[in-house]
Amino acid sequence: MWLLHLPAAKQSSFAFGGKRYAYFRHRYNVTWLNERRVEIPVARAVLAEKAGAHVLEVGNVLPCYDTSLTHTVIDKYESSARPGFFQADAETFTDGAPYDLIISISTLEHVGWDETPRDEDKIGRTIRHLRGLLAPGGELVFTAPVGYSPPLDRLVDEGEGFIDRRSLRRVNALNEWEEAEWSAVKGTAFHRPYPFANALVVARISALSIG
Repeated sequence: MWLLHLPAAKQSSFAFGGKRYAYFRHRYNVTWLNERRVEIPVARAVLAEKAGAHVLEVGNVLPCYDTSLTHTVIDKYESSARPGFFQADAETFTDGAPYDLIISISTLEHVGWDETPRDEDKIGRTIRHLRGLLAPGGELVFTAPVGYSPPLDRLVDEGEGFIDRRSLRRVNALNEWEEAEWSAVKGTAFHRPYPFANALVVARISALSIG
């Protein structure tokens, strides 16, 4: 029933951060079934805000939906002949720094947590390293599903270096979403009651201060 009723979703857009965004639909990764439906519009808006900026993307996501993008991309597990693509670990990558914007879409929750052996401290080290790759005034902007990686959820809850922390939660089986306070989505389970993410965090983090 969940699959059959998805095309009949009542809303064609969602509100977030005082703006409205059209839900994103694309055959790749069947975005109408998961959190990509809201992540991609928000991430594209961030790129538009930073037009002309020196950008690094952690995780090969946005170029899968727009082949015209030319920013640098790193991915530990994927490979690509695309110019500006590096198969690299975000914890140690340094090429091209400093960056005005580092963006990541549902990738950081896998850092350390889905690696063998599991390293729960790696996500903290990686975020600190990425902040160090930012130019003064630069930002790390990432989306991540709540409830997937407890170490990342703890860092989000602590909010060290955060400029902004906004959240979205899925409200029904039609994969419709609404903005919510972090306090309301903290502790949300992944894959329950609906498949994939049931809540997302969209975080903006400042460059690491030196000295």
